[in-house]
Amino acid sequence: MIPRIPAGAGAPLAAAVVAVGILILGAVPVDVAESSAIRGQAPEEVRNTSVLSGVRTTSGAASGYVADGACATCHRKLFESYQDVGMSRSFYRPRADRMIEDFENAHFFHKPSQRHYEMTFENGRLVIERYQLDSAGKKLRVLEQEIDWIMGSGSHARSYIYQTEAGELFLAPISWYSQGDGWQMAPGYDNPTHKGFARAVSRDCMFCHNAFPDVPEASDVHGEPPVFPAQLPEGVGCQRCHGPGAEHVELALDVAPVETVRAAVLNPARLSPQLRDDVCMQCHLQPSVAISPIRRFDRPDYSFRPGEPLSDYLIHLDPVEEQPSSERFEINHHAYRLRQSRCYLASRGELSCLTCHDPHRKVAAAEAQDHYRAACMGCHEIDSCNLDPMKADGVEPANCITCHMQPRRTQDVIHAVMTDHLIGRNPQAEKARLRPIPETHPKLREVLLLEPGKISASLENEVYRAVAMVRAGSESAVERLRRALDAAKPTDLTPYLDLVTGQLRLDRFDDAVETLSALLEMAPTAAENPSVHLHLGVALARLGRHGRASRHFERALEIAPERPEVRYNLGKHLAVAGQDQAAITHLEAAIRLRPNLAAAWFDLGTLYANLGRIEEAADHFRQTLALDPEHQKARSYLDRVVATATESPEP
Repeated sequence: MIPRIPAGAGAPLAAAVVAVGILILGAVPVDVAESSAIRGQAPEEVRNTSVLSGVRTTSGAASGYVADGACATCHRKLFESYQDVGMSRSFYRPRADRMIEDFENAHFFHKPSQRHYEMTFENGRLVIERYQLDSAGKKLRVLEQEIDWIMGSGSHARSYIYQTEAGELFLAPISWYSQGDGWQMAPGYDNPTHKGFARAVSRDCMFCHNAFPDVPEASDVHGEPPVFPAQLPEGVGCQRCHGPGAEHVELALDVAPVETVRAAVLNPARLSPQLRDDVCMQCHLQPSVAISPIRRFDRPDYSFRPGEPLSDYLIHLDPVEEQPSSERFEINHHAYRLRQSRCYLASRGELSCLTCHDPHRKVAAAEAQDHYRAACMGCHEIDSCNLDPMKADGVEPANCITCHMQPRRTQDVIHAVMTDHLIGRNPQAEKARLRPIPETHPKLREVLLLEPGKISASLENEVYRAVAMVRAGSESAVERLRRALDAAKPTDLTPYLDLVTGQLRLDRFDDAVETLSALLEMAPTAAENPSVHLHLGVALARLGRHGRASRHFERALEIAPERPEVRYNLGKHLAVAGQDQAAITHLEAAIRLRPNLAAAWFDLGTLYANLGRIEEAADHFRQTLALDPEHQKARSYLDRVVATATESPEP
């Protein structure tokens, strides 16, 4: 006999993914001219104003944007040269003309997790297969997944993403590394117990890896599910740096005065040094992968516009690790390391990303040495460089970056080598910095504000720091956040929901109920927030208050019927109450919305087994193991139902 679903078994899922839900969005149609233009293949028809007048303008959370192909009408050369820049190729559909991977040798075995991976690209379909082998070499626990999107230009690496019917994006476990390592585990996966195919792609990731999508207003506030329409932009385009372009295009079509047309779009070069740099820093300043920058609680994810102070939108945090390395160096450390350089500090705003990098053009390899040397010679004289040690080491004196901006292997993406933007004075290249290193995951002791002066109140300062630690998984920070909220008393729901997530993670269900009850009294909007009711349902169910829990689960379902974690937890709750058929309905809905939800497959298998539906139970346990090969209960239960089927007499 397989035990019934135990009460409260769904709580860890709710605590872990309460901020990840589903909201069905209408697909954004893109006409042929726009679609091909975005891909850098703008047809001649796009130059016709009658075509441009039909370019769709986004509304909702990120309003006023147009397809970047519209920019090509007047800025053809810049548009075409930009197609070679990595930012333009940061996110796109798999296509033959973009493939650089080695599909002839596309098998990869990950020894720590004992899993095999194979990638194939045939007839326009990119597919990943993951499996294990039994003692006879036969495949088992096979999982096959078609890839919908590629993230990364391929200059250093590429990752692979699939999209669910409901719009969630998930990362595949392996990546392609262009600098020699080929197929390897994706960043963060090189360990025995990685997340497999269940690692969700957040809006934080998409903010920097792609242009803004056309999604409803307020769907990008913190806590709303990270879901995306089926049609997405392909790559970071012109408007990320120049601002929404709809008004600019409209004025150009109306043949408005040149000054009026230009005033309707931003030229970052005309901004003050701080605001100019903020345009780059919105994505290229990340002190540590261990903790993402935090958006101010009143700012939705897609609300930043070039030309405004970045500190009004984003708070950058600098981590203090429990066991710090001598120098932390990560793949997104361009600005972080540059800002520590003597050259940068002495320049008083004159040295910036634009000193060396034209965002519209990629520097050709044959021109790179002279190009970067010219940037250095803007302040320095070649005679000031000590050439003798350089010549002895075989270094070309004209190549400044060989000594002063050396390549290094990054600690967070261990199969990538990046230029260290900390401008140093070491005349000899440290080849040791290029040697392979193991993947490590930093543990935080504290987080500091990178720019403390950008937050005025000390109480507000402490709330953001505590929230950052809770989001990073710190157990001790949960009580710290509660004290900070008691002192600061912010009116936004966000930090309180972070507190509840931490309390549930620690099984402090009474505390969670107290926090949520106070939140309902304090903020009228909390009553319409599905996460509030879902959290309350989970906490009350774990405390045995099933009647109240049911009411909150049902209310969460009314508000957000397409969130898989709502369906899952309600299904679990009904299964505990013995309402098997209703439980099956909601668990099946959870799987439809999130097919990689191993817990839902397992619980459905348990219900089917107890109802005598043995074949269905076995199928669900097998799918559980395909998604999570280390699911011990699924292995045990599968053995039981298979044995039951074998022992049953034939009809």
